[in-house]
Amino acid sequence: MGTKRNRGEKASPGEKRRLALLREVLEYALPPDRAEEALAGMLDALGSFGGVVAAPEAELARAPGMDPRAAHFLRVTLDLAKACMEDEAERLKRVMDTRSAVELFRPKFVGRKTEAVGLMLLDSRKGLLYNGILNEGSIGAVPVYIRRLVGLCIQHDAQSVLLAHNHPSGQALPSREDIVVTRQVQAALMSIDAALQDHIIFAGEDVMSFRDCGLLASSAARLMEERREELDAAREQAEELAWRERQPKARGGKAGKA
Repeated sequence: MGTKRNRGEKASPGEKRRLALLREVLEYALPPDRAEEALAGMLDALGSFGGVVAAPEAELARAPGMDPRAAHFLRVTLDLAKACMEDEAERLKRVMDTRSAVELFRPKFVGRKTEAVGLMLLDSRKGLLYNGILNEGSIGAVPVYIRRLVGLCIQHDAQSVLLAHNHPSGQALPSREDIVVTRQVQAALMSIDAALQDHIIFAGEDVMSFRDCGLLASSAARLMEERREELDAAREQAEELAWRERQPKARGGKAGKA
């Protein structure tokens, strides 16, 4: 068994810093001398800082100098640090294709017995800004969620949006309602200069992507055509109003004879 001095001599600067932080955490739950004893005991039993980080609470509690309260405090602290790292890693991810989107969406639907709608928001470089459940229930059951979707896009200054929902007891095939809601979302996003990048359906292990199937592009093309028609109609109305304004206004009554 190596002594504490030998450990300190062999440790790299990075490891020394990690061990110092670990000891500082332990001192919130134990007196300083017991924190030193507990740290040495955990390293002897678990082999390294990484072994301590990965160890379950019960194993931490068995180290000399430790007690159940200190083990629980350390495990919660380490889990919190891990969660922060996972959150940062997720934030830095790029969602460039269907595969990367599925990887990030899937954990939200695994084992879910009821329908839910997931939402991802991306910046201009496809970096992840938001990844959460937008609505519990059928994608078409609560139309007001589109308002919340637009609000989140504005809040996060999102440029691209991905939707996902699950068919817990069905197939990964879009229903008529799924297609209608997708067009509604595309239209709403066009109004704030954002774009729907994909809509993914999960059904157990099966997955269907609107983008990969060409449904997203065809829907977007129809919406763009409708938007152009609306703009053309608006221009015609504006031109007609301008023409009327230029015409001489009729005077009341008839002109008398000379």
